[in-house]
Amino acid sequence: MIVQHPMLWCAVFMAAGIAIGLMFPLPYYLPLLAVTVVACTLLRNSSHWHDVLTLFVWLLIGCSRAAICSTGNTESAWQSTIKQKAKSVQTTMVMRLKKAGLSPSTLALCSALTIGQKDDLKRETRQAYNKVGASHLLALSGMHLGIIYALLYFLLIRSVQHTRWRWHMLPLILLCLWGYTLIAGMPVSLVRAAIMLSIFTIINLMQYQTDPLHPLALSAIIILLIAPTDLLSISFQLSFAAVFFLLALWAPLSENFPKLPWAAKILAVSCVAQIGTTPLTLYYFHQLPLLAPLLSLLLIPLTTVIIYLTLAAMVLPLAPLGWILNTIEALQQRIIDLAGSIPGGTLTNIYPSATVVALMYGAMLVAIVRLRTI
Repeated sequence: MIVQHPMLWCAVFMAAGIAIGLMFPLPYYLPLLAVTVVACTLLRNSSHWHDVLTLFVWLLIGCSRAAICSTGNTESAWQSTIKQKAKSVQTTMVMRLKKAGLSPSTLALCSALTIGQKDDLKRETRQAYNKVGASHLLALSGMHLGIIYALLYFLLIRSVQHTRWRWHMLPLILLCLWGYTLIAGMPVSLVRAAIMLSIFTIINLMQYQTDPLHPLALSAIIILLIAPTDLLSISFQLSFAAVFFLLALWAPLSENFPKLPWAAKILAVSCVAQIGTTPLTLYYFHQLPLLAPLLSLLLIPLTTVIIYLTLAAMVLPLAPLGWILNTIEALQQRIIDLAGSIPGGTLTNIYPSATVVALMYGAMLVAIVRLRTI
């Protein structure tokens, strides 16, 4: 059950504390936190009060961290430095892709899908992807890093995961994950995915079984401690909502249906992710793309092929790779345009209030707890 996940509750209370601290940045949170920590230590033998005070400690940690950062700059100097250096590396990679003979539209799409460089994407392209609910493909997220991680897992971990040599692969895996995240400019969704995959890799190599909600909660805690204002980011909210529903709802259900064909799995995963992000999508973008799950059956495999071929073209900028990428990009754009021309494919002009969004998520969480209990 979700209510039995202490780390998840700690992350929820810290996020609530950050929201309170950003709205009411008061100087009294730190002294109150110190008093609560002392009380929690003194009452460690009382399980009930200890648990309550522990959650209150995480609430005050969020309040204190938000109050401290609310008066400072939203972006630290080291973050700006990383982004500047990432830009220079991205420019070099784009130049290598040009040598492969990519068309301007293909170059813009491949750069967005692999290194997060979206400056050359046309406005019409972004609007077309957004209209059919495929805009998440253009923003680097856990899906993109997961595609790269799948290749790393197949090449580096799969053959040695049950041998004593498996730990020798851990530094290389972490270097690839975080090197890619740094080159992409460290977007929140990618940092979350890198933290989760790093924890998952260590747990997998330890051959230890744990609920996947724990890495998600730990990644949220780490990100919010470093950058509390990310809680207000739309990308942060959407990415964590999608991954939470995938882990809380789809992961347990998939264990009961292990022999589903890959097309059914992609469709089910897309439906679960859309259910989890629908309230936020309606609140921020006021539209609901109905064809998004069906389009995932075509777009996700095509995107996977584009990412792998783009990485190969960055290493070996050969003309045949450029021709294949141009063909696949034209096919994907054709699918997007056809989906966008279907009447009634997207519901628009929907304006739910924050209260309605909260009630929707409350009902969903009750349903998930009930399903996991069963």
